[in-house]
Amino acid sequence: MQRRLFLCGPSGCGKTTMIRSALGGALAGAGGFVTERIGAPDGSLRGFELLPSAAAAGVAGFTGARFLDYTCDPPVKDNEVFRVEGVRLLTEAQYYPFALLDEIGGFELVIPQFRAALAELLNSPLPCIGVIKSLEGVEELQLRFGLGERFPALARQLRAALDADGDTLVLDVAARGDRTAEQAVREWAAQYAM
Repeated sequence: MQRRLFLCGPSGCGKTTMIRSALGGALAGAGGFVTERIGAPDGSLRGFELLPSAAAAGVAGFTGARFLDYTCDPPVKDNEVFRVEGVRLLTEAQYYPFALLDEIGGFELVIPQFRAALAELLNSPLPCIGVIKSLEGVEELQLRFGLGERFPALARQLRAALDADGDTLVLDVAARGDRTAEQAVREWAAQYAM
């Protein structure tokens, strides 16, 4: 099994759930980060926050850093979250047995400091598992936030680099219950996270 495994597919197809389920309690000892959807009591979307991976395992004491705020119209993004907190989490990941990166390939790629820290992590021997934004999702972000032509080019470069790396497997997940992806995630977890 390759040292790095990334799932790619449409929102809501179960990529994050699949990874978290396979990692189970090992998630508490992961480096890296997760992005959490923040909803209001009425079910509406309030935004997205960046947190250390261990927060996804229920480890207490973490405060999320909001990088997309949907409480205003149009929604507002905060690049500083990735420039500071994102870079810190990527840099500190080397001190953990493995990293969870959920997700990469979004607008954080326009931040040079984040791209450099991500490249350093992906070129290290540290095992990584995570989610990478689909190219369709990239196009949606580009239109919604006016990110210009450089953003999709950076996302395509990241995907091409991962696809070309013999120690990285990117699996496209079409729908919930994708057995190929579930098996690969379980195998990866058994080899690198237990």
